[in-house]
Amino acid sequence: MSNKYLYTLSVSLLLCVSLTSCFNDDDDDKFDKKEWQQRNEAYVADAQQSGKYITLTPPWAPQAISLVKWHNDRALTAGNLSPLDNSLCDVKYECLDIDGKVIDSSFNSTTYGDSIYRSRPSANITGFWYLVTQMHVGDTVTAVLPAISAYGSTNYGDIKANTTLIYNLKLVGIPAYEVPLGK
Repeated sequence: MSNKYLYTLSVSLLLCVSLTSCFNDDDDDKFDKKEWQQRNEAYVADAQQSGKYITLTPPWAPQAISLVKWHNDRALTAGNLSPLDNSLCDVKYECLDIDGKVIDSSFNSTTYGDSIYRSRPSANITGFWYLVTQMHVGDTVTAVLPAISAYGSTNYGDIKANTTLIYNLKLVGIPAYEVPLGK
C-alpha cells in the first residue's frame, strides 16, 4: 500500500469518528430522565384508576403487571386456543409510548403473512409474554405495560429507560402449539 493511500484512509477514519461524535443526541443533554419516569408512572396510575383496564399479574413476577382492556367479547373466543409459553404465536401489534409515538409495529412485516409478528411468548418482555398467554386466538386488546414489565430502568434501542409501553395487539393464530425449547 502506498503512503498516500494510508494517509487518505487515516484522514477518512478520523473524519468519520469526529463526524459521528457530532451526531450524538443533543436531546440526551436536555432530556429529563426523572421527569420522564414520573410522567410514565403517572400514566400507569391514571390507567389503573380509570376503571377501563383489568390487571394481569404473572405468578412468577408479581411486580410485573399489565393493564389490559379487551376489545372483543371474550365469550366468543373462549373456546379458541390460548398459547403456552413455548407456543409459536402469530400476532399483529403496534407499540406506542405514552406520548403516542409509535415505537414498533408488525404492520411493515410480511415474512409470515401480512403484518404478522411470529415468536414464542417467552422470547418477549415479561408483560407481553404473560399477556399473550392469557389471550385466546381472535382476542384483541390494548395493554399498558409499566416499565417494570417492559425494559425497566435501562435504555433499549430507541426506547428510553422507564418507558411505559402501550400495545394494541391481536392474537391471530398459533401455528405451533408446543415447540420444544431447543428449536
